[in-house]
Amino acid sequence: MSIEDLENADRISQLPEALILLILCLLPVKVAIATSLLSKQWKYLWKLMPKLKFDYLDHKRQLGTFSSNAVMTLLSHMAPVLQSLYLIVHLERCNAKDTGILLGIALGLHVHELVLEVRSREVFKFPSCLFNVNKLVTLKLRYKIHMDVPSPVCFKTLRNLHLHYVEYKDHNSVINLLDGCPNLKTLTVHRYSHSSVKTFTISVPALDRLSIYNSNGGQLDWGYVINTPSLKLLKIKGICGLGFCLIENVMELVEASIIDVSSISNENLLGSLASVKRLSLRISPLKITFPTGSIFDQLVYLELHAYKEAWWNLLTLMLDRSPKLKILKLINRWHCEKDYVGRGEWKQPENLPKCFWFHLETFIWKGYKWQREDEKQVAKYVLENAINLKRAIFSSKRIKHKERVEVFKDLKSVARASNLCQIIFK
Repeated sequence: MSIEDLENADRISQLPEALILLILCLLPVKVAIATSLLSKQWKYLWKLMPKLKFDYLDHKRQLGTFSSNAVMTLLSHMAPVLQSLYLIVHLERCNAKDTGILLGIALGLHVHELVLEVRSREVFKFPSCLFNVNKLVTLKLRYKIHMDVPSPVCFKTLRNLHLHYVEYKDHNSVINLLDGCPNLKTLTVHRYSHSSVKTFTISVPALDRLSIYNSNGGQLDWGYVINTPSLKLLKIKGICGLGFCLIENVMELVEASIIDVSSISNENLLGSLASVKRLSLRISPLKITFPTGSIFDQLVYLELHAYKEAWWNLLTLMLDRSPKLKILKLINRWHCEKDYVGRGEWKQPENLPKCFWFHLETFIWKGYKWQREDEKQVAKYVLENAINLKRAIFSSKRIKHKERVEVFKDLKSVARASNLCQIIFK
C-alpha cells in the first residue's frame, strides 16, 4: 500500500469533530480512550465526549479498576457540559463510597442525564447530599437503590424521572422526592408487588406524562393516588390484585392506556378517564368495575384487545358511552389460540350507538380470526350499522391465499350501511 493510500485510509479524522465525538460515544469507554494513541489530533478527543458509560462488566477480570478508571476519566473530562452519564455498578466491585464519589463528580460536571443501575445483592443508599442539584434534567435509577429522601429536596431543573424497582424508606420519601421536582414533565415508575410503601402518592402539578408498571400480586391496602392536573398522557400496566388506584384532577388528559389491570373494585380508574381523546384498553370487564353513568364524550380513538374475557361486553359498553368515536381498532394476538378466552357469546346491542349514526369512520381489526363465529358477528355488526364508515381494514398473518380470498369475499358480501365504505384485507 502506498503512502497516498494510507493517507486516504484515515477518512474518519477528516470528519467534523462533533461527528467524531458521536462515533466515540458508541464505543466502550476503554476503547474510546485508546484512540488517544492514534495521533496528536486524537490525543484529547476522548476527553470531550458528551456521553460516557461505565459498566463494571468491562472490568470483571480486574478487581478494583472500575471505580479508579471511572474517576480518572471523569476528572479528565474537558467538555463544558456532560450530556449523559450511564453507570452500571456492582457494590462488590465499586463499593457504596466509591459509587457516591462517582455521582458527586458527575453532578459537579453539570451532567444533564444521569443513569444509575445497581446490580448486586447489597442495596445502595442514594446519598442525601445529592438531592440538591441545579443542572440535572433526566434522572434514571434502576434496581438495588434505596431512597431515604429528606425534606427539603431541590431538583428544580429535573424534567424526566425514571424509578425502576427502587425501594423507599417510607411513604414520606416518595412525597418528598416528587415535591422536590416542581418542573417534572415525565415520570416512569416500576414497582414490585411487595414494595414496603403501601400508598404510592403522585402529586406533581406540572407532570405531563405518567407511566406506571407493576409486577403481579399485591394486597388490598396497596395502590396509587394520582393527582396531576396537567397530565396529558397516562399509561398503567400490570396492576393485578391491588386494592385501589385513585386518579384525581386529570381534566387535561388526552391519551390513556390501561393494560392488564384487574381486581380493582372501585369505578374511579376508568371513570377518571372521561376526558381522553385516545384510549387503549387491554382488560376484561369481568375483572374491573365499569363506571356507572360515565360518558367518554371526547373520545375519538378507541383501541380494544379482543382476547380478554368477555371483551365484547366491554366493546358494547364503550361504544354506547363514546358518542364522538371516529376510529375503532380491535387487536388480537397473532399467536397462541389458547390466549383467547371467551365467556358467553356476542349479543347485539338493542340500541344503535350514537357514534354509528354520526361519527365512526374507520374500523380496524388487527389479527382478525375469521374462523371464529363470534368475531365474524362483531365485524358484521359494525359493517351493517356504521352509517358513515369509510374504511374497514382487516389483517391476519396465519391465512393462506385461498382462505384470504374467501374471507375477503365474505366481508364484501355484508350489506354495509355506508355506500362509501372500502373494505381492505391485508
